[in-house]
Amino acid sequence: CVPICEQITTKTEKVDSRITKWRQQIKCISMEHVFFKPWIGKNYETGGIFGKKILVLGESHYCTDANCIQCGIKYASECTDINTSEIIQWMLDGNIDKWTPTFKKFERSLVNEETSPERSKEIWNSVAFFNFLQVALKGTRRGGTKADYAEGRRAFLEVIEELQPDLIIVWGTSRLYSNLPGKEDGWIDGEPLVVDNWSVPNGYYQLKNGKKSRVIAVYHPSAAYSWDWWYQVISTQL
Repeated sequence: CVPICEQITTKTEKVDSRITKWRQQIKCISMEHVFFKPWIGKNYETGGIFGKKILVLGESHYCTDANCIQCGIKYASECTDINTSEIIQWMLDGNIDKWTPTFKKFERSLVNEETSPERSKEIWNSVAFFNFLQVALKGTRRGGTKADYAEGRRAFLEVIEELQPDLIIVWGTSRLYSNLPGKEDGWIDGEPLVVDNWSVPNGYYQLKNGKKSRVIAVYHPSAAYSWDWWYQVISTQL
């Protein structure tokens, strides 16, 4: 497999100098099962405004291209149409689409305030973001196959070993959370965590070097997500 930095270098002629400079800041990562490479904020390693390394875990990308019928690492080293880092940078550049409110609601639940464009940049440059499934789904509110989640577990384990997060925030308390790697892959159940009479799904992953990455799950911010209430949950870990 080819490190991200080598893949980026081959594309520098296709992007303007600002994007080229930004992309070259991304850490070189070699991951065998990762098709959709993570966004890694430029201040992630230091924890940025949070003072700790936070990995935000989404579930999937979506693709409506009818001509795209072979998706995933079995067919290519990376997707040429969907790039997680470019998508988030596109949002931070002020662009709006039907999915951007999901990210806006979540970022506000990290800081408990309405966020300005500059504040959004501070937040996303302080965290990493990765989508669990390594195939794109054809629409929202859909899940992958058992094989998709199995491949996602392998990719996720590679990502956390590389990024060494202090805190992992999972988008979803049911389908995604229930498909995370189990005890055989380092999962440790957490003690009961109750916020405002709600039991927060939580635990840890013990990484190969002995480090424990804290894990909590929140509702998916695409719907029924009150960012000021969820700040109460997330702030217990910040």
